[in-house]
Amino acid sequence: MPAQLLCPRCQQDWVRPYRFRSDGTPFFLCTECDSLWWPDEAIDEAQAHFLDDVVAARLGVGGNPWSSRVWGDVIEPVLDIHC
Repeated sequence: MPAQLLCPRCQQDWVRPYRFRSDGTPFFLCTECDSLWWPDEAIDEAQAHFLDDVVAARLGVGGNPWSSRVWGDVIEPVLDIHC
């Protein structure tokens, strides 16, 4: 991934590396539109997942996964991601 990649979905922010705090699973995220990509996926509009859906599925909750938690409880930015 280039050092700076404009989000292909919203074109409003950069796609940056993040990981899940619970197990370190890496992913790429646009914090403007909450689009998420796994490291083995092409970062394009067609491959984008919605962060809320992924987090809800990982936590086994329905609906809004943020009702009793904040991003920092679940995910964190990383400086370097190896894909």
